[in-house]
Amino acid sequence: MLIDQHGRQLTYLRLAVTDRCNLRCRYCMPEEGIAFAPREALLNYDEILTLCGVLADMGITKVRLTGGEPLVRRDLPVLVRGLGELFPRLAMTTNGILLPRYLDELAAAGLTTYNISLDTLRPERFFRITRRDNFTETLAALDLVLDRGYRAKVNVVVMRGVNDDELLDFVELTRDRPLDVRFIEAMPFNDDDGNHDVFLSYDAMLRQLLETYSTLEQTTAQGGSAVTFTVPGYRGKVAIIPAYSRSLCGSCDRLRLTPRGTMLNCLYSTQGLELLPLLRAGIPRDELEELIRLYVHGKYATGQETERREQQGNVFASMTSIGG
Repeated sequence: MLIDQHGRQLTYLRLAVTDRCNLRCRYCMPEEGIAFAPREALLNYDEILTLCGVLADMGITKVRLTGGEPLVRRDLPVLVRGLGELFPRLAMTTNGILLPRYLDELAAAGLTTYNISLDTLRPERFFRITRRDNFTETLAALDLVLDRGYRAKVNVVVMRGVNDDELLDFVELTRDRPLDVRFIEAMPFNDDDGNHDVFLSYDAMLRQLLETYSTLEQTTAQGGSAVTFTVPGYRGKVAIIPAYSRSLCGSCDRLRLTPRGTMLNCLYSTQGLELLPLLRAGIPRDELEELIRLYVHGKYATGQETERREQQGNVFASMTSIGG
């Protein structure tokens, strides 16, 4: 098992397979000047599966594929088939643009949970946020996932003065759909791009929801990364993720692996475990397991502590280089 110094067992891997994306969301990636990793600097699929085999034996049971946009990585279903042989639970976070092309193949390989990133229900606002005109494709992907009977979630990064007037519209999506809508606090990534100015807290979001939905019911204890609610009579659920407030760190169960092969035990980590050179140097498996176990054991209690110890208050790295 992978257990940190605070007694938390880590069972969930967020696997970023690429730092590239076909959108340029303002809170995540600048329009230009991005130093993408060359192919040889990325974990190849054999290396990913080798690491994941080790992690599966050490207690990881769930993998979420992220990016960048994971579907821009060539032959992704090949990787998913390999992961499906290792893990009982596979999920993906995607903007959905390419999903119709691959959905059947991915689902056949065991990937049946899809988080669709969609920050607005207004086409013109979608373009302003993403700098791309793909609203129709993203919405169609969400509908397709639901039509096929797979589990669908919508990730909404909430930004004050940008899309915080749409919270109720997103809640209404859950009235007749078996859909989870997840409101996420904006985080100060992307090289000091002003995300501090648009930050809206968990508490502020919840107050706004309660003004309209006074019967909103909390359906899960505070644990994991989100607090989940339902509106009585609605088919779906609503969740709020305090990504920057970091009030749920005490139940964190996750590891991250970047496209370049760096293991991170916190979203705010900068001092990760560099696994790619170790793999290519032929490190014995028992030594690899021991290094991973020691690294995980050192996981700090909270994201705030990680930020204080490792970043000195500077968290302005591009989100796409870490893994969403």
